[in-house]
Amino acid sequence: MSFDKMVLYYGAPALCGVKSASLFSAKPNFASAEHILLWMQLLASVGKKMAVIDRSPLLKLFFVYDERIMYETVGGAAQVAYLAAKGYPVSKGLSAVLSELFFRIETQRDFPHEIGLFLGYPLEDVVCFERDGGKSSKFSGMWQVYSNVEEACRRMALYRKCSDTFARCYDEGMDFLHIHKNYSISLGGIKV
Repeated sequence: MSFDKMVLYYGAPALCGVKSASLFSAKPNFASAEHILLWMQLLASVGKKMAVIDRSPLLKLFFVYDERIMYETVGGAAQVAYLAAKGYPVSKGLSAVLSELFFRIETQRDFPHEIGLFLGYPLEDVVCFERDGGKSSKFSGMWQVYSNVEEACRRMALYRKCSDTFARCYDEGMDFLHIHKNYSISLGGIKV
């Protein structure tokens, strides 16, 4: 799979506007710095962002996100309290909070459990997974579900639909801007 298709397939739920962020990995030399910068500029032109996180010398992570949706996802009182309790600089704004997340991903051996919150998973599912490591979840899919299985399955199906649609359109020769314009939730292309 090319880097372009990876961005479109794995980033699609955030690019569609149905998820705050998507995360995927690639080897460090999979895409040139210039190509990654081009994608960052392209995403910025439609109000999206991509952060590149050096997880290890052998692995880069790409965090594709919609800042507007991210504010909604992590900005609730319970979410802010959770992140503050974990030492995030919530009083300094979203940019500082995301910088702290990226720093933790780069420097900690284990992935920070709270990443699930940034990826749009329900807070209850994130907290329960952190507590028991998935042992007593009600359902396992894109994440371990402890709360509302029906809603989680609906969301997972929507995420898959976004990814499949973006990948199909790319395979049919459409460029990103055309795909985004015609298949973004905010523009009515894919129905929830």
